[in-house]
Amino acid sequence: MRSAKLHKNPALFVLLTLLFVRALLQAQEDGTSEVGRTTENELKVTLTSSFGTLKISRGEPEKIVVVQDFGGKENRMKMEYSIRNRVGYMDLTLGEFEQDTERSEGSFHVSDFHAGEWALKFSDAVPISFDVQLGVGKGEFDFSGLHVKDFNLSTGAGDVELSFDEPNRSTIENLNIESGVSKFVGRNLGNANFKHFRFQEGVGSSTLDFSGNLDSEVDVDLEVGMGVMTVIVPPDVGARVIYVKSWTSKVECARDFRSASDNEFVSDNYDSVPGKMNIRVDTGLGSIKIQRH
Repeated sequence: MRSAKLHKNPALFVLLTLLFVRALLQAQEDGTSEVGRTTENELKVTLTSSFGTLKISRGEPEKIVVVQDFGGKENRMKMEYSIRNRVGYMDLTLGEFEQDTERSEGSFHVSDFHAGEWALKFSDAVPISFDVQLGVGKGEFDFSGLHVKDFNLSTGAGDVELSFDEPNRSTIENLNIESGVSKFVGRNLGNANFKHFRFQEGVGSSTLDFSGNLDSEVDVDLEVGMGVMTVIVPPDVGARVIYVKSWTSKVECARDFRSASDNEFVSDNYDSVPGKMNIRVDTGLGSIKIQRH
């Protein structure tokens, strides 16, 4: 009877739905907000940061996200969150943005937060897909212990650190990173459990350390514009390096790599170990060093 009454009164149904979804978010006076976990078995996060410092790490299982806003006068945060077919959809905007007066059904807005630094802690109980755009600032992504299903990152100017100090509990089909004018450090990327890793660097320096538990064959595509890139391949992992040969290309490999052709290097252990990296390189005016660690 109750469901029939709600069906006949769409306005009441929408109101109750909004009240339910809004109840998921709890904002405190100290700038901390959280979204409690209900029926989600997966989470998709779209995050845009204009400027400032962003830190992402592992949180509590029963809280989809806990956001700490460390204050400021020029930055703001806007969050939209909705659940459809047991998938949580989160849209976060950090920094300056235009006020959006249109709201989708079953979502809420949290605005007028003032901050220049945010710390986000995500639940480790559900697989998470991240689509992140960073403008100017600093990003620290510590995915240790999380279920990362997909990760796409585009950065403008700043410093970024990405780490998997514990094995990823999901498989990433495609891990894509575009780094503009910035410094990028990736640590223990072998724990990311990826199948395809793609990294584009514009101007700057980057270090990609693939230490960790890499025990399968994976593909890695690297592109350097005018930067310097260092790639660390663990000694128990084999690697084949194929590069686009030109007068501007500069590729240096560790001592245990031999030249297989005029544009290919292969490590001595490539055919004898289960963990293999097929690395394709396009250096432009930049340079890449393949090192052992």
